[in-house]
Amino acid sequence: MAAKDFLPRAIPLVTVDPYFNIWSFSDHLYDDTPRHWTGHQNSMTGIIRVDGKNYRFMGLVETEREMYYLEPEPFRQLSVKLTPTRTVYTFGNEAVELKVTFTGSLLLDDLDLMSRPASYVFYEVRSVDGQAHEVTVYLDISSQAAVNESSQTVLFGKDENGIYCGRGEEGMLTRSGDDLRIDWGWLHLAAPDHQYVIVNTKDKKNALSGSPYLHLPKFTKLDGCLSDRVHLEQEVREGIPCLGCLKTSGVDGKETMTGLVILGYDDIHSIEYFGKQADAYWKRDGRSFDEVFKKAIDEYEAVSARTQAFDEELKKEALVYGEEYYDILCVAYRESIAAHKLIEVDGEIRFFSKECYSNGCIGTVDVTYPSIPLYLKYQPKLVEGMIDPIFHYAAGDDWKFPYAPHDVGQYPLANGQVYGYDRKTRVMQDYYQMPVEECGNMILCVAALCKAENSLEYAKKHKEVLNGWTDYLISVGWDPENQLCTDDFAGHLAHNCNLAVKGILGIAAWAELLRGLGETEKADSYRKTALSLAETWKEKAFDGDHYRLTFDGEGSWSLKYNLIWDKLLDLRIFDPKIAKMEVAYYLTRMNPYGIPLDSRCDYTKSDWEMWTVVLDDNEEYRKQIIHTMWKALCSLDRRAPFPDWYHTETPKAEGFQNRTVQGGLFILLLNW
Repeated sequence: MAAKDFLPRAIPLVTVDPYFNIWSFSDHLYDDTPRHWTGHQNSMTGIIRVDGKNYRFMGLVETEREMYYLEPEPFRQLSVKLTPTRTVYTFGNEAVELKVTFTGSLLLDDLDLMSRPASYVFYEVRSVDGQAHEVTVYLDISSQAAVNESSQTVLFGKDENGIYCGRGEEGMLTRSGDDLRIDWGWLHLAAPDHQYVIVNTKDKKNALSGSPYLHLPKFTKLDGCLSDRVHLEQEVREGIPCLGCLKTSGVDGKETMTGLVILGYDDIHSIEYFGKQADAYWKRDGRSFDEVFKKAIDEYEAVSARTQAFDEELKKEALVYGEEYYDILCVAYRESIAAHKLIEVDGEIRFFSKECYSNGCIGTVDVTYPSIPLYLKYQPKLVEGMIDPIFHYAAGDDWKFPYAPHDVGQYPLANGQVYGYDRKTRVMQDYYQMPVEECGNMILCVAALCKAENSLEYAKKHKEVLNGWTDYLISVGWDPENQLCTDDFAGHLAHNCNLAVKGILGIAAWAELLRGLGETEKADSYRKTALSLAETWKEKAFDGDHYRLTFDGEGSWSLKYNLIWDKLLDLRIFDPKIAKMEVAYYLTRMNPYGIPLDSRCDYTKSDWEMWTVVLDDNEEYRKQIIHTMWKALCSLDRRAPFPDWYHTETPKAEGFQNRTVQGGLFILLLNW
């Protein structure tokens, strides 16, 4: 397979936040209904009528496959191409060509635009035979996008921007979870110069069967007053009601047909932040959804131009490492950003991750840590927004431990750590904590942030807490006891060499931050400690031609991805020969789909694999890591948004998907 044939197992369509997040789980857009990242149906249907004959270019008319229905003939998909911000499908026959572009406004240098709760579908039809053709394009999105379960009821209505459906404030921010979808707020569809319709599956089937024509009168047309939210009420599973639109025009050798559909979601309140219902960033300064959505409609051309310019800029940088690396980033970019929610609390941003299909925690530190390369490069303020909630929580009365928390709740409720919390006894279980992991993560995140911003203000602001966490690392960090690390799926592990690297580098990083703050004596003491621990580590972890998984694990090995901060932060704590030796050894452990995380199992993590590329300037190693990851992305046995945890001997994906940590794949672009 060549890079030009890039076809990931799931393809991003609508990527706004963890709730408004729709992908194609098929090679062709019409092979299956689009789905929420969790795999649940968020159906969208696209029909094109050419000279009286109907073709299907997206989704299914009958989403319940067990009910017999002869679907309209697919409009043959000619290609699908991904960029960081867009997915472009091309369909066609001997008469016309249809190009459909899904665009997200996820530009990190503009937080107003990035947080905007809207996504674009632009289409263009042209004649390929030079003849005149009459064309109708129909597109819809189902009310499944506004409910968690199809047994729930939605209301439909119309306003000045278009049509909408949803459940309003009913049940808003009342529960949390992983395999969970939004069931409050309003799903919106706007389509300038289109006819709006509200239809269900039966309407569509009736309109498309018995005749080659798309009979408009058989659609349920939306009438009634503007802003009438109680125009139509229906249980979602009763026919899967949809917001739809259609447009008819002629095309010939000179004239083309174009159309723009804007999908939006007003979640009213987004996150519960320590007991307070907080709003999305786009609502700051009193902005309403109608105002922001109207702006999204009006600014499509400008947004499209900006996203294309960004795509070209990123492509130019990524191609230094090859086309396959660029392909990987094209999926990772939208996946990582849209697994977050940006809110504002008391004038300050909070950028919350959802730990997707890994228990649904919100603001998880060891999810932030691997994610930050993307945000360090394009918007360091978002790194502040990731770690601020942890500092807020750690400084409060509810956190009573000498080390950093793991999370601040379960999405979308950020009310305090849930990982390791026993709901029956209401006790935080020490056995399930990650003390060295999270202390090291937080210190290294702060150090990286200060370098990216060329400022020590953030470190100064949290000096007292960071001092405490560094002292904790000194007391236990160089040889961690039997405790969890971020790779908790592998279980507890004592004497973890890679985790010890993180602890030692955390001490060293804080030493240099203190030096910058003028505390030279304390900085020298911390640095001396880190250097001494690094020498002990080198002696205890050595295993001939590599370094061990655990200090007492003769013959074991692991990816020492935490070593990258010694290089990126220019700490100069570990002997540089260690990284060079490790990378040379990793090459001997290469499998068809990558390098295992360690000697216990053949599975790997995409973020950690890419981080090891930075350890040494080894071109052969870099090429093999990128190629095997690219191959895995196209070959995994399970369709899902780019899983970061998968096996390397066969392309078997584990449970994680739609992961913020894919932001870590941008590590090669951190030109520090």
